[in-house]
Amino acid sequence: MDNLAHPAATSNVAWLAYWARRGLPVLQSSREQLLLALRRADRVSPSDLADIVLKDPLLTAQALRYINQRQKSSLAADITTINGIVMLMGVAPFIEHFTRLPVLEDVLQGHPRTIARIHKCIADTRFTAKMAREFAGERYDAHLDEIFISALLSRMPEILELLAHDSDPTAPHGRDQAHALLAAWSLPQSLSALLSQETESMLPRQSLQYATLQLAHLLDRGWWQPGVAEALHAMAEILNTSVDDVWQRTNRLMLQYARNEPQKQGWPAARWLPMLPGEWPVPPAPAPAAQAAVPAPVLITKDILAERMQALHLAGTQGAPANQIMTLAVRALAEGLGMRRILFALLVAGENAVKARFAHGIEPSDPARQLHIKLDEPHLLTRLMLKQQSIWLNSGNAESLEPMLPAGFRDQVGKEEFCAMSIFVGDKAVGIIYADRQGGDHLADTHYQHFKQIGLLTSRALSHHPAQHR
Repeated sequence: MDNLAHPAATSNVAWLAYWARRGLPVLQSSREQLLLALRRADRVSPSDLADIVLKDPLLTAQALRYINQRQKSSLAADITTINGIVMLMGVAPFIEHFTRLPVLEDVLQGHPRTIARIHKCIADTRFTAKMAREFAGERYDAHLDEIFISALLSRMPEILELLAHDSDPTAPHGRDQAHALLAAWSLPQSLSALLSQETESMLPRQSLQYATLQLAHLLDRGWWQPGVAEALHAMAEILNTSVDDVWQRTNRLMLQYARNEPQKQGWPAARWLPMLPGEWPVPPAPAPAAQAAVPAPVLITKDILAERMQALHLAGTQGAPANQIMTLAVRALAEGLGMRRILFALLVAGENAVKARFAHGIEPSDPARQLHIKLDEPHLLTRLMLKQQSIWLNSGNAESLEPMLPAGFRDQVGKEEFCAMSIFVGDKAVGIIYADRQGGDHLADTHYQHFKQIGLLTSRALSHHPAQHR
């Protein structure tokens, strides 16, 4: 118990004590690579072995524990790198010692689902470690190996909990924080400090590591998670750069990882990257609790909506053609918001009017297809074209807004409540988006707010088109 000096009152002391000196298994792939290296031990360098070890958090942890729990004098320095361990032990002794460890896949032979979950967790931590090292390098961190290894071990409590659940029924339940586990293992304080909880007294090095780990954790659940923007902002502030710059680097790292790393260990990090080909799984909805009958709330499928909106944003940043941007905007409105009729009325060159150009969900014989509104007289649509703004005409405001509609407008589009918004490219008005839910549920404020967001994304996407900057 000497490794558990002064545990916090909230620490899971029994769990920390259980894992303090208990041996860890290693991945089958790690053992196989070490055995191959043993055959040519005279030609293997410490860095070659480090490359093998640092792909396996379990082996990394075991190596660091072994070297730092040894008997050492008061003058002995802490060892925080795998290269340092290999140089201290020697290449052949290192390989011979760690190939004798049990293999994870053998220990959990009858539990394939647990093996898959641990593989997934390991794949995630490998990506997290690469991202942490990348951003720490932007700060010219003098000890990037510490950054990488601490990130690699950041989810070790979760891995150990999975391991113990099916390999030892007597193991204490639950887990503790990663920094407490590393302290219990007598690992150097410089590693555990990088995994501590966020505090006001944190150094920039620790704050950047904390924000990066948070970002990686959130990205595994989807780029639309609420905390992603906060983590990006925190990282950008520490690195003295823009949020967009941090996001673009993160995208590049996700794609590199997906292309270069073996993906048998779960989804690649870029699985959740916007516009990655393939269908995106929709998280299962929780079973509704039994309760008295109440009116069904207005629901929006946020995952589909977020996907469509991000696709629209990405098309703009990539300079997609206008027709593709319009198509993506229609999909966001139809599939994400449930709009049944959608119309883009664009300014007609040479005359002060807007005319229907793109339509979705509107029959060819419907008068809305021939919408043509003059902008010579002052009316509601004329006002929309003065600056980028929107309206939501509903039963609550119809009495005041109906008289402001242009003559003949209702004859062409019908009597439905609707949303409309002007589309601008830069400071120039180019048209209007109209959308309604003819025959469907009433529009709610949630629909209107997302409608405005889609309108803004459409304007920005069109503004990014290369033709606009010539």
